[in-house]
Amino acid sequence: MAKRAGTRALRPRGGAWLLAALALLLARPCPAPAQGTVSVLPVQGLRFGVLSSGIPTVVSPLDGSRRAIIELVGSGQVSVTFELPAALRAGSGPSLPLRFGPTDGRVTFPRSGQVLVFDPSQPVSFSIPPGSGGATVYLGGAAEPGPRQAPGAYDAGITVTVVVSNSAT
Repeated sequence: MAKRAGTRALRPRGGAWLLAALALLLARPCPAPAQGTVSVLPVQGLRFGVLSSGIPTVVSPLDGSRRAIIELVGSGQVSVTFELPAALRAGSGPSLPLRFGPTDGRVTFPRSGQVLVFDPSQPVSFSIPPGSGGATVYLGGAAEPGPRQAPGAYDAGITVTVVVSNSAT
C-alpha cells in the first residue's frame, strides 16, 4: 500500500469541508430569489418528413411525433413569439410554401390540465404560477407542395423568443 504524502490539514476529511462551505455561504449576503424565472428547453423541432408533389402535409399541434415542443420550467408572466418562415427549402433549390393557422399553437399546463390555443403568427402571453410545474408549448403547421414540386426533404428555421416579465420590488 502506498503512503500518502503532503500536508494533513489540506486533505479533505469527512464533513469538515461541508461545514467550511456552509460557513462561507452563511458569511456572505444571499441575494433574494429571482421573481419570474423560467428555463426554456427545446425538446423537438417541427417535422414534416419527406414531402410528395402536390400533397399537402399538415402537422397538428396534437401530433406527438411531428409537432414542435418547447418546455418552459419555472414561474412568471411569459410572452412567446415565433418568427415563422413563409417557406421550406431543399438546399438552395426552390421553396415550398408553409402555412400556420389560428389553432396551430397550444400551451398546456400539466398540473392544472388547462390548455391555451393560439395563433403562432401572433405573440401569446400567459402566467405560469409558482409551483405549477411550468408549461409546454406545441407548434403545428402545414406544408403545401405544388403539383410540380420536387419530392424530398425540405427544411427551414423557426426562431422562438420567450420573454419573462419581472415585477420590480
